[in-house]
Amino acid sequence: MNSKTYYLLKKAIIATCIIGIIGTVFMGFKLTSNTAEASTYNIKYFKCITIEENDSLWTIAQDNISEEYDSVEAYISEVKSINNLTDDKIYCGASLVVPYYAEP
Repeated sequence: MNSKTYYLLKKAIIATCIIGIIGTVFMGFKLTSNTAEASTYNIKYFKCITIEENDSLWTIAQDNISEEYDSVEAYISEVKSINNLTDDKIYCGASLVVPYYAEP
C-alpha cells in the first residue's frame, strides 16, 4: 500500500469515527428527551372510596388532587359531576367515585 492510499484510508476512518460519535451523541440526547416526556405522562383513573366521619369534599379533594387540576374547586366540581351531586353534602358511610392521575 502506498502512502497516498494509506493517507486516504486513514482520513476515511477518522471521518467515519467522527460521524459515529456525532450520531451517538445526537441519539443520546434524543433518547433522553423521549424518556423525560414519557415519565411525565399520566393517565386518569377512578376509584371508589367510602366517606368517613368528618370527611368533606374539600378534604377528599386534598387527599386525591394532582397537578393536572387547576384548583381544588375544579377537582370538587368533577367529583360532584361524576357522582351526580347537586350540592356539597356527603354522608358518612356512603361511597364516592373519585378521579386520580398516575403513571401508566
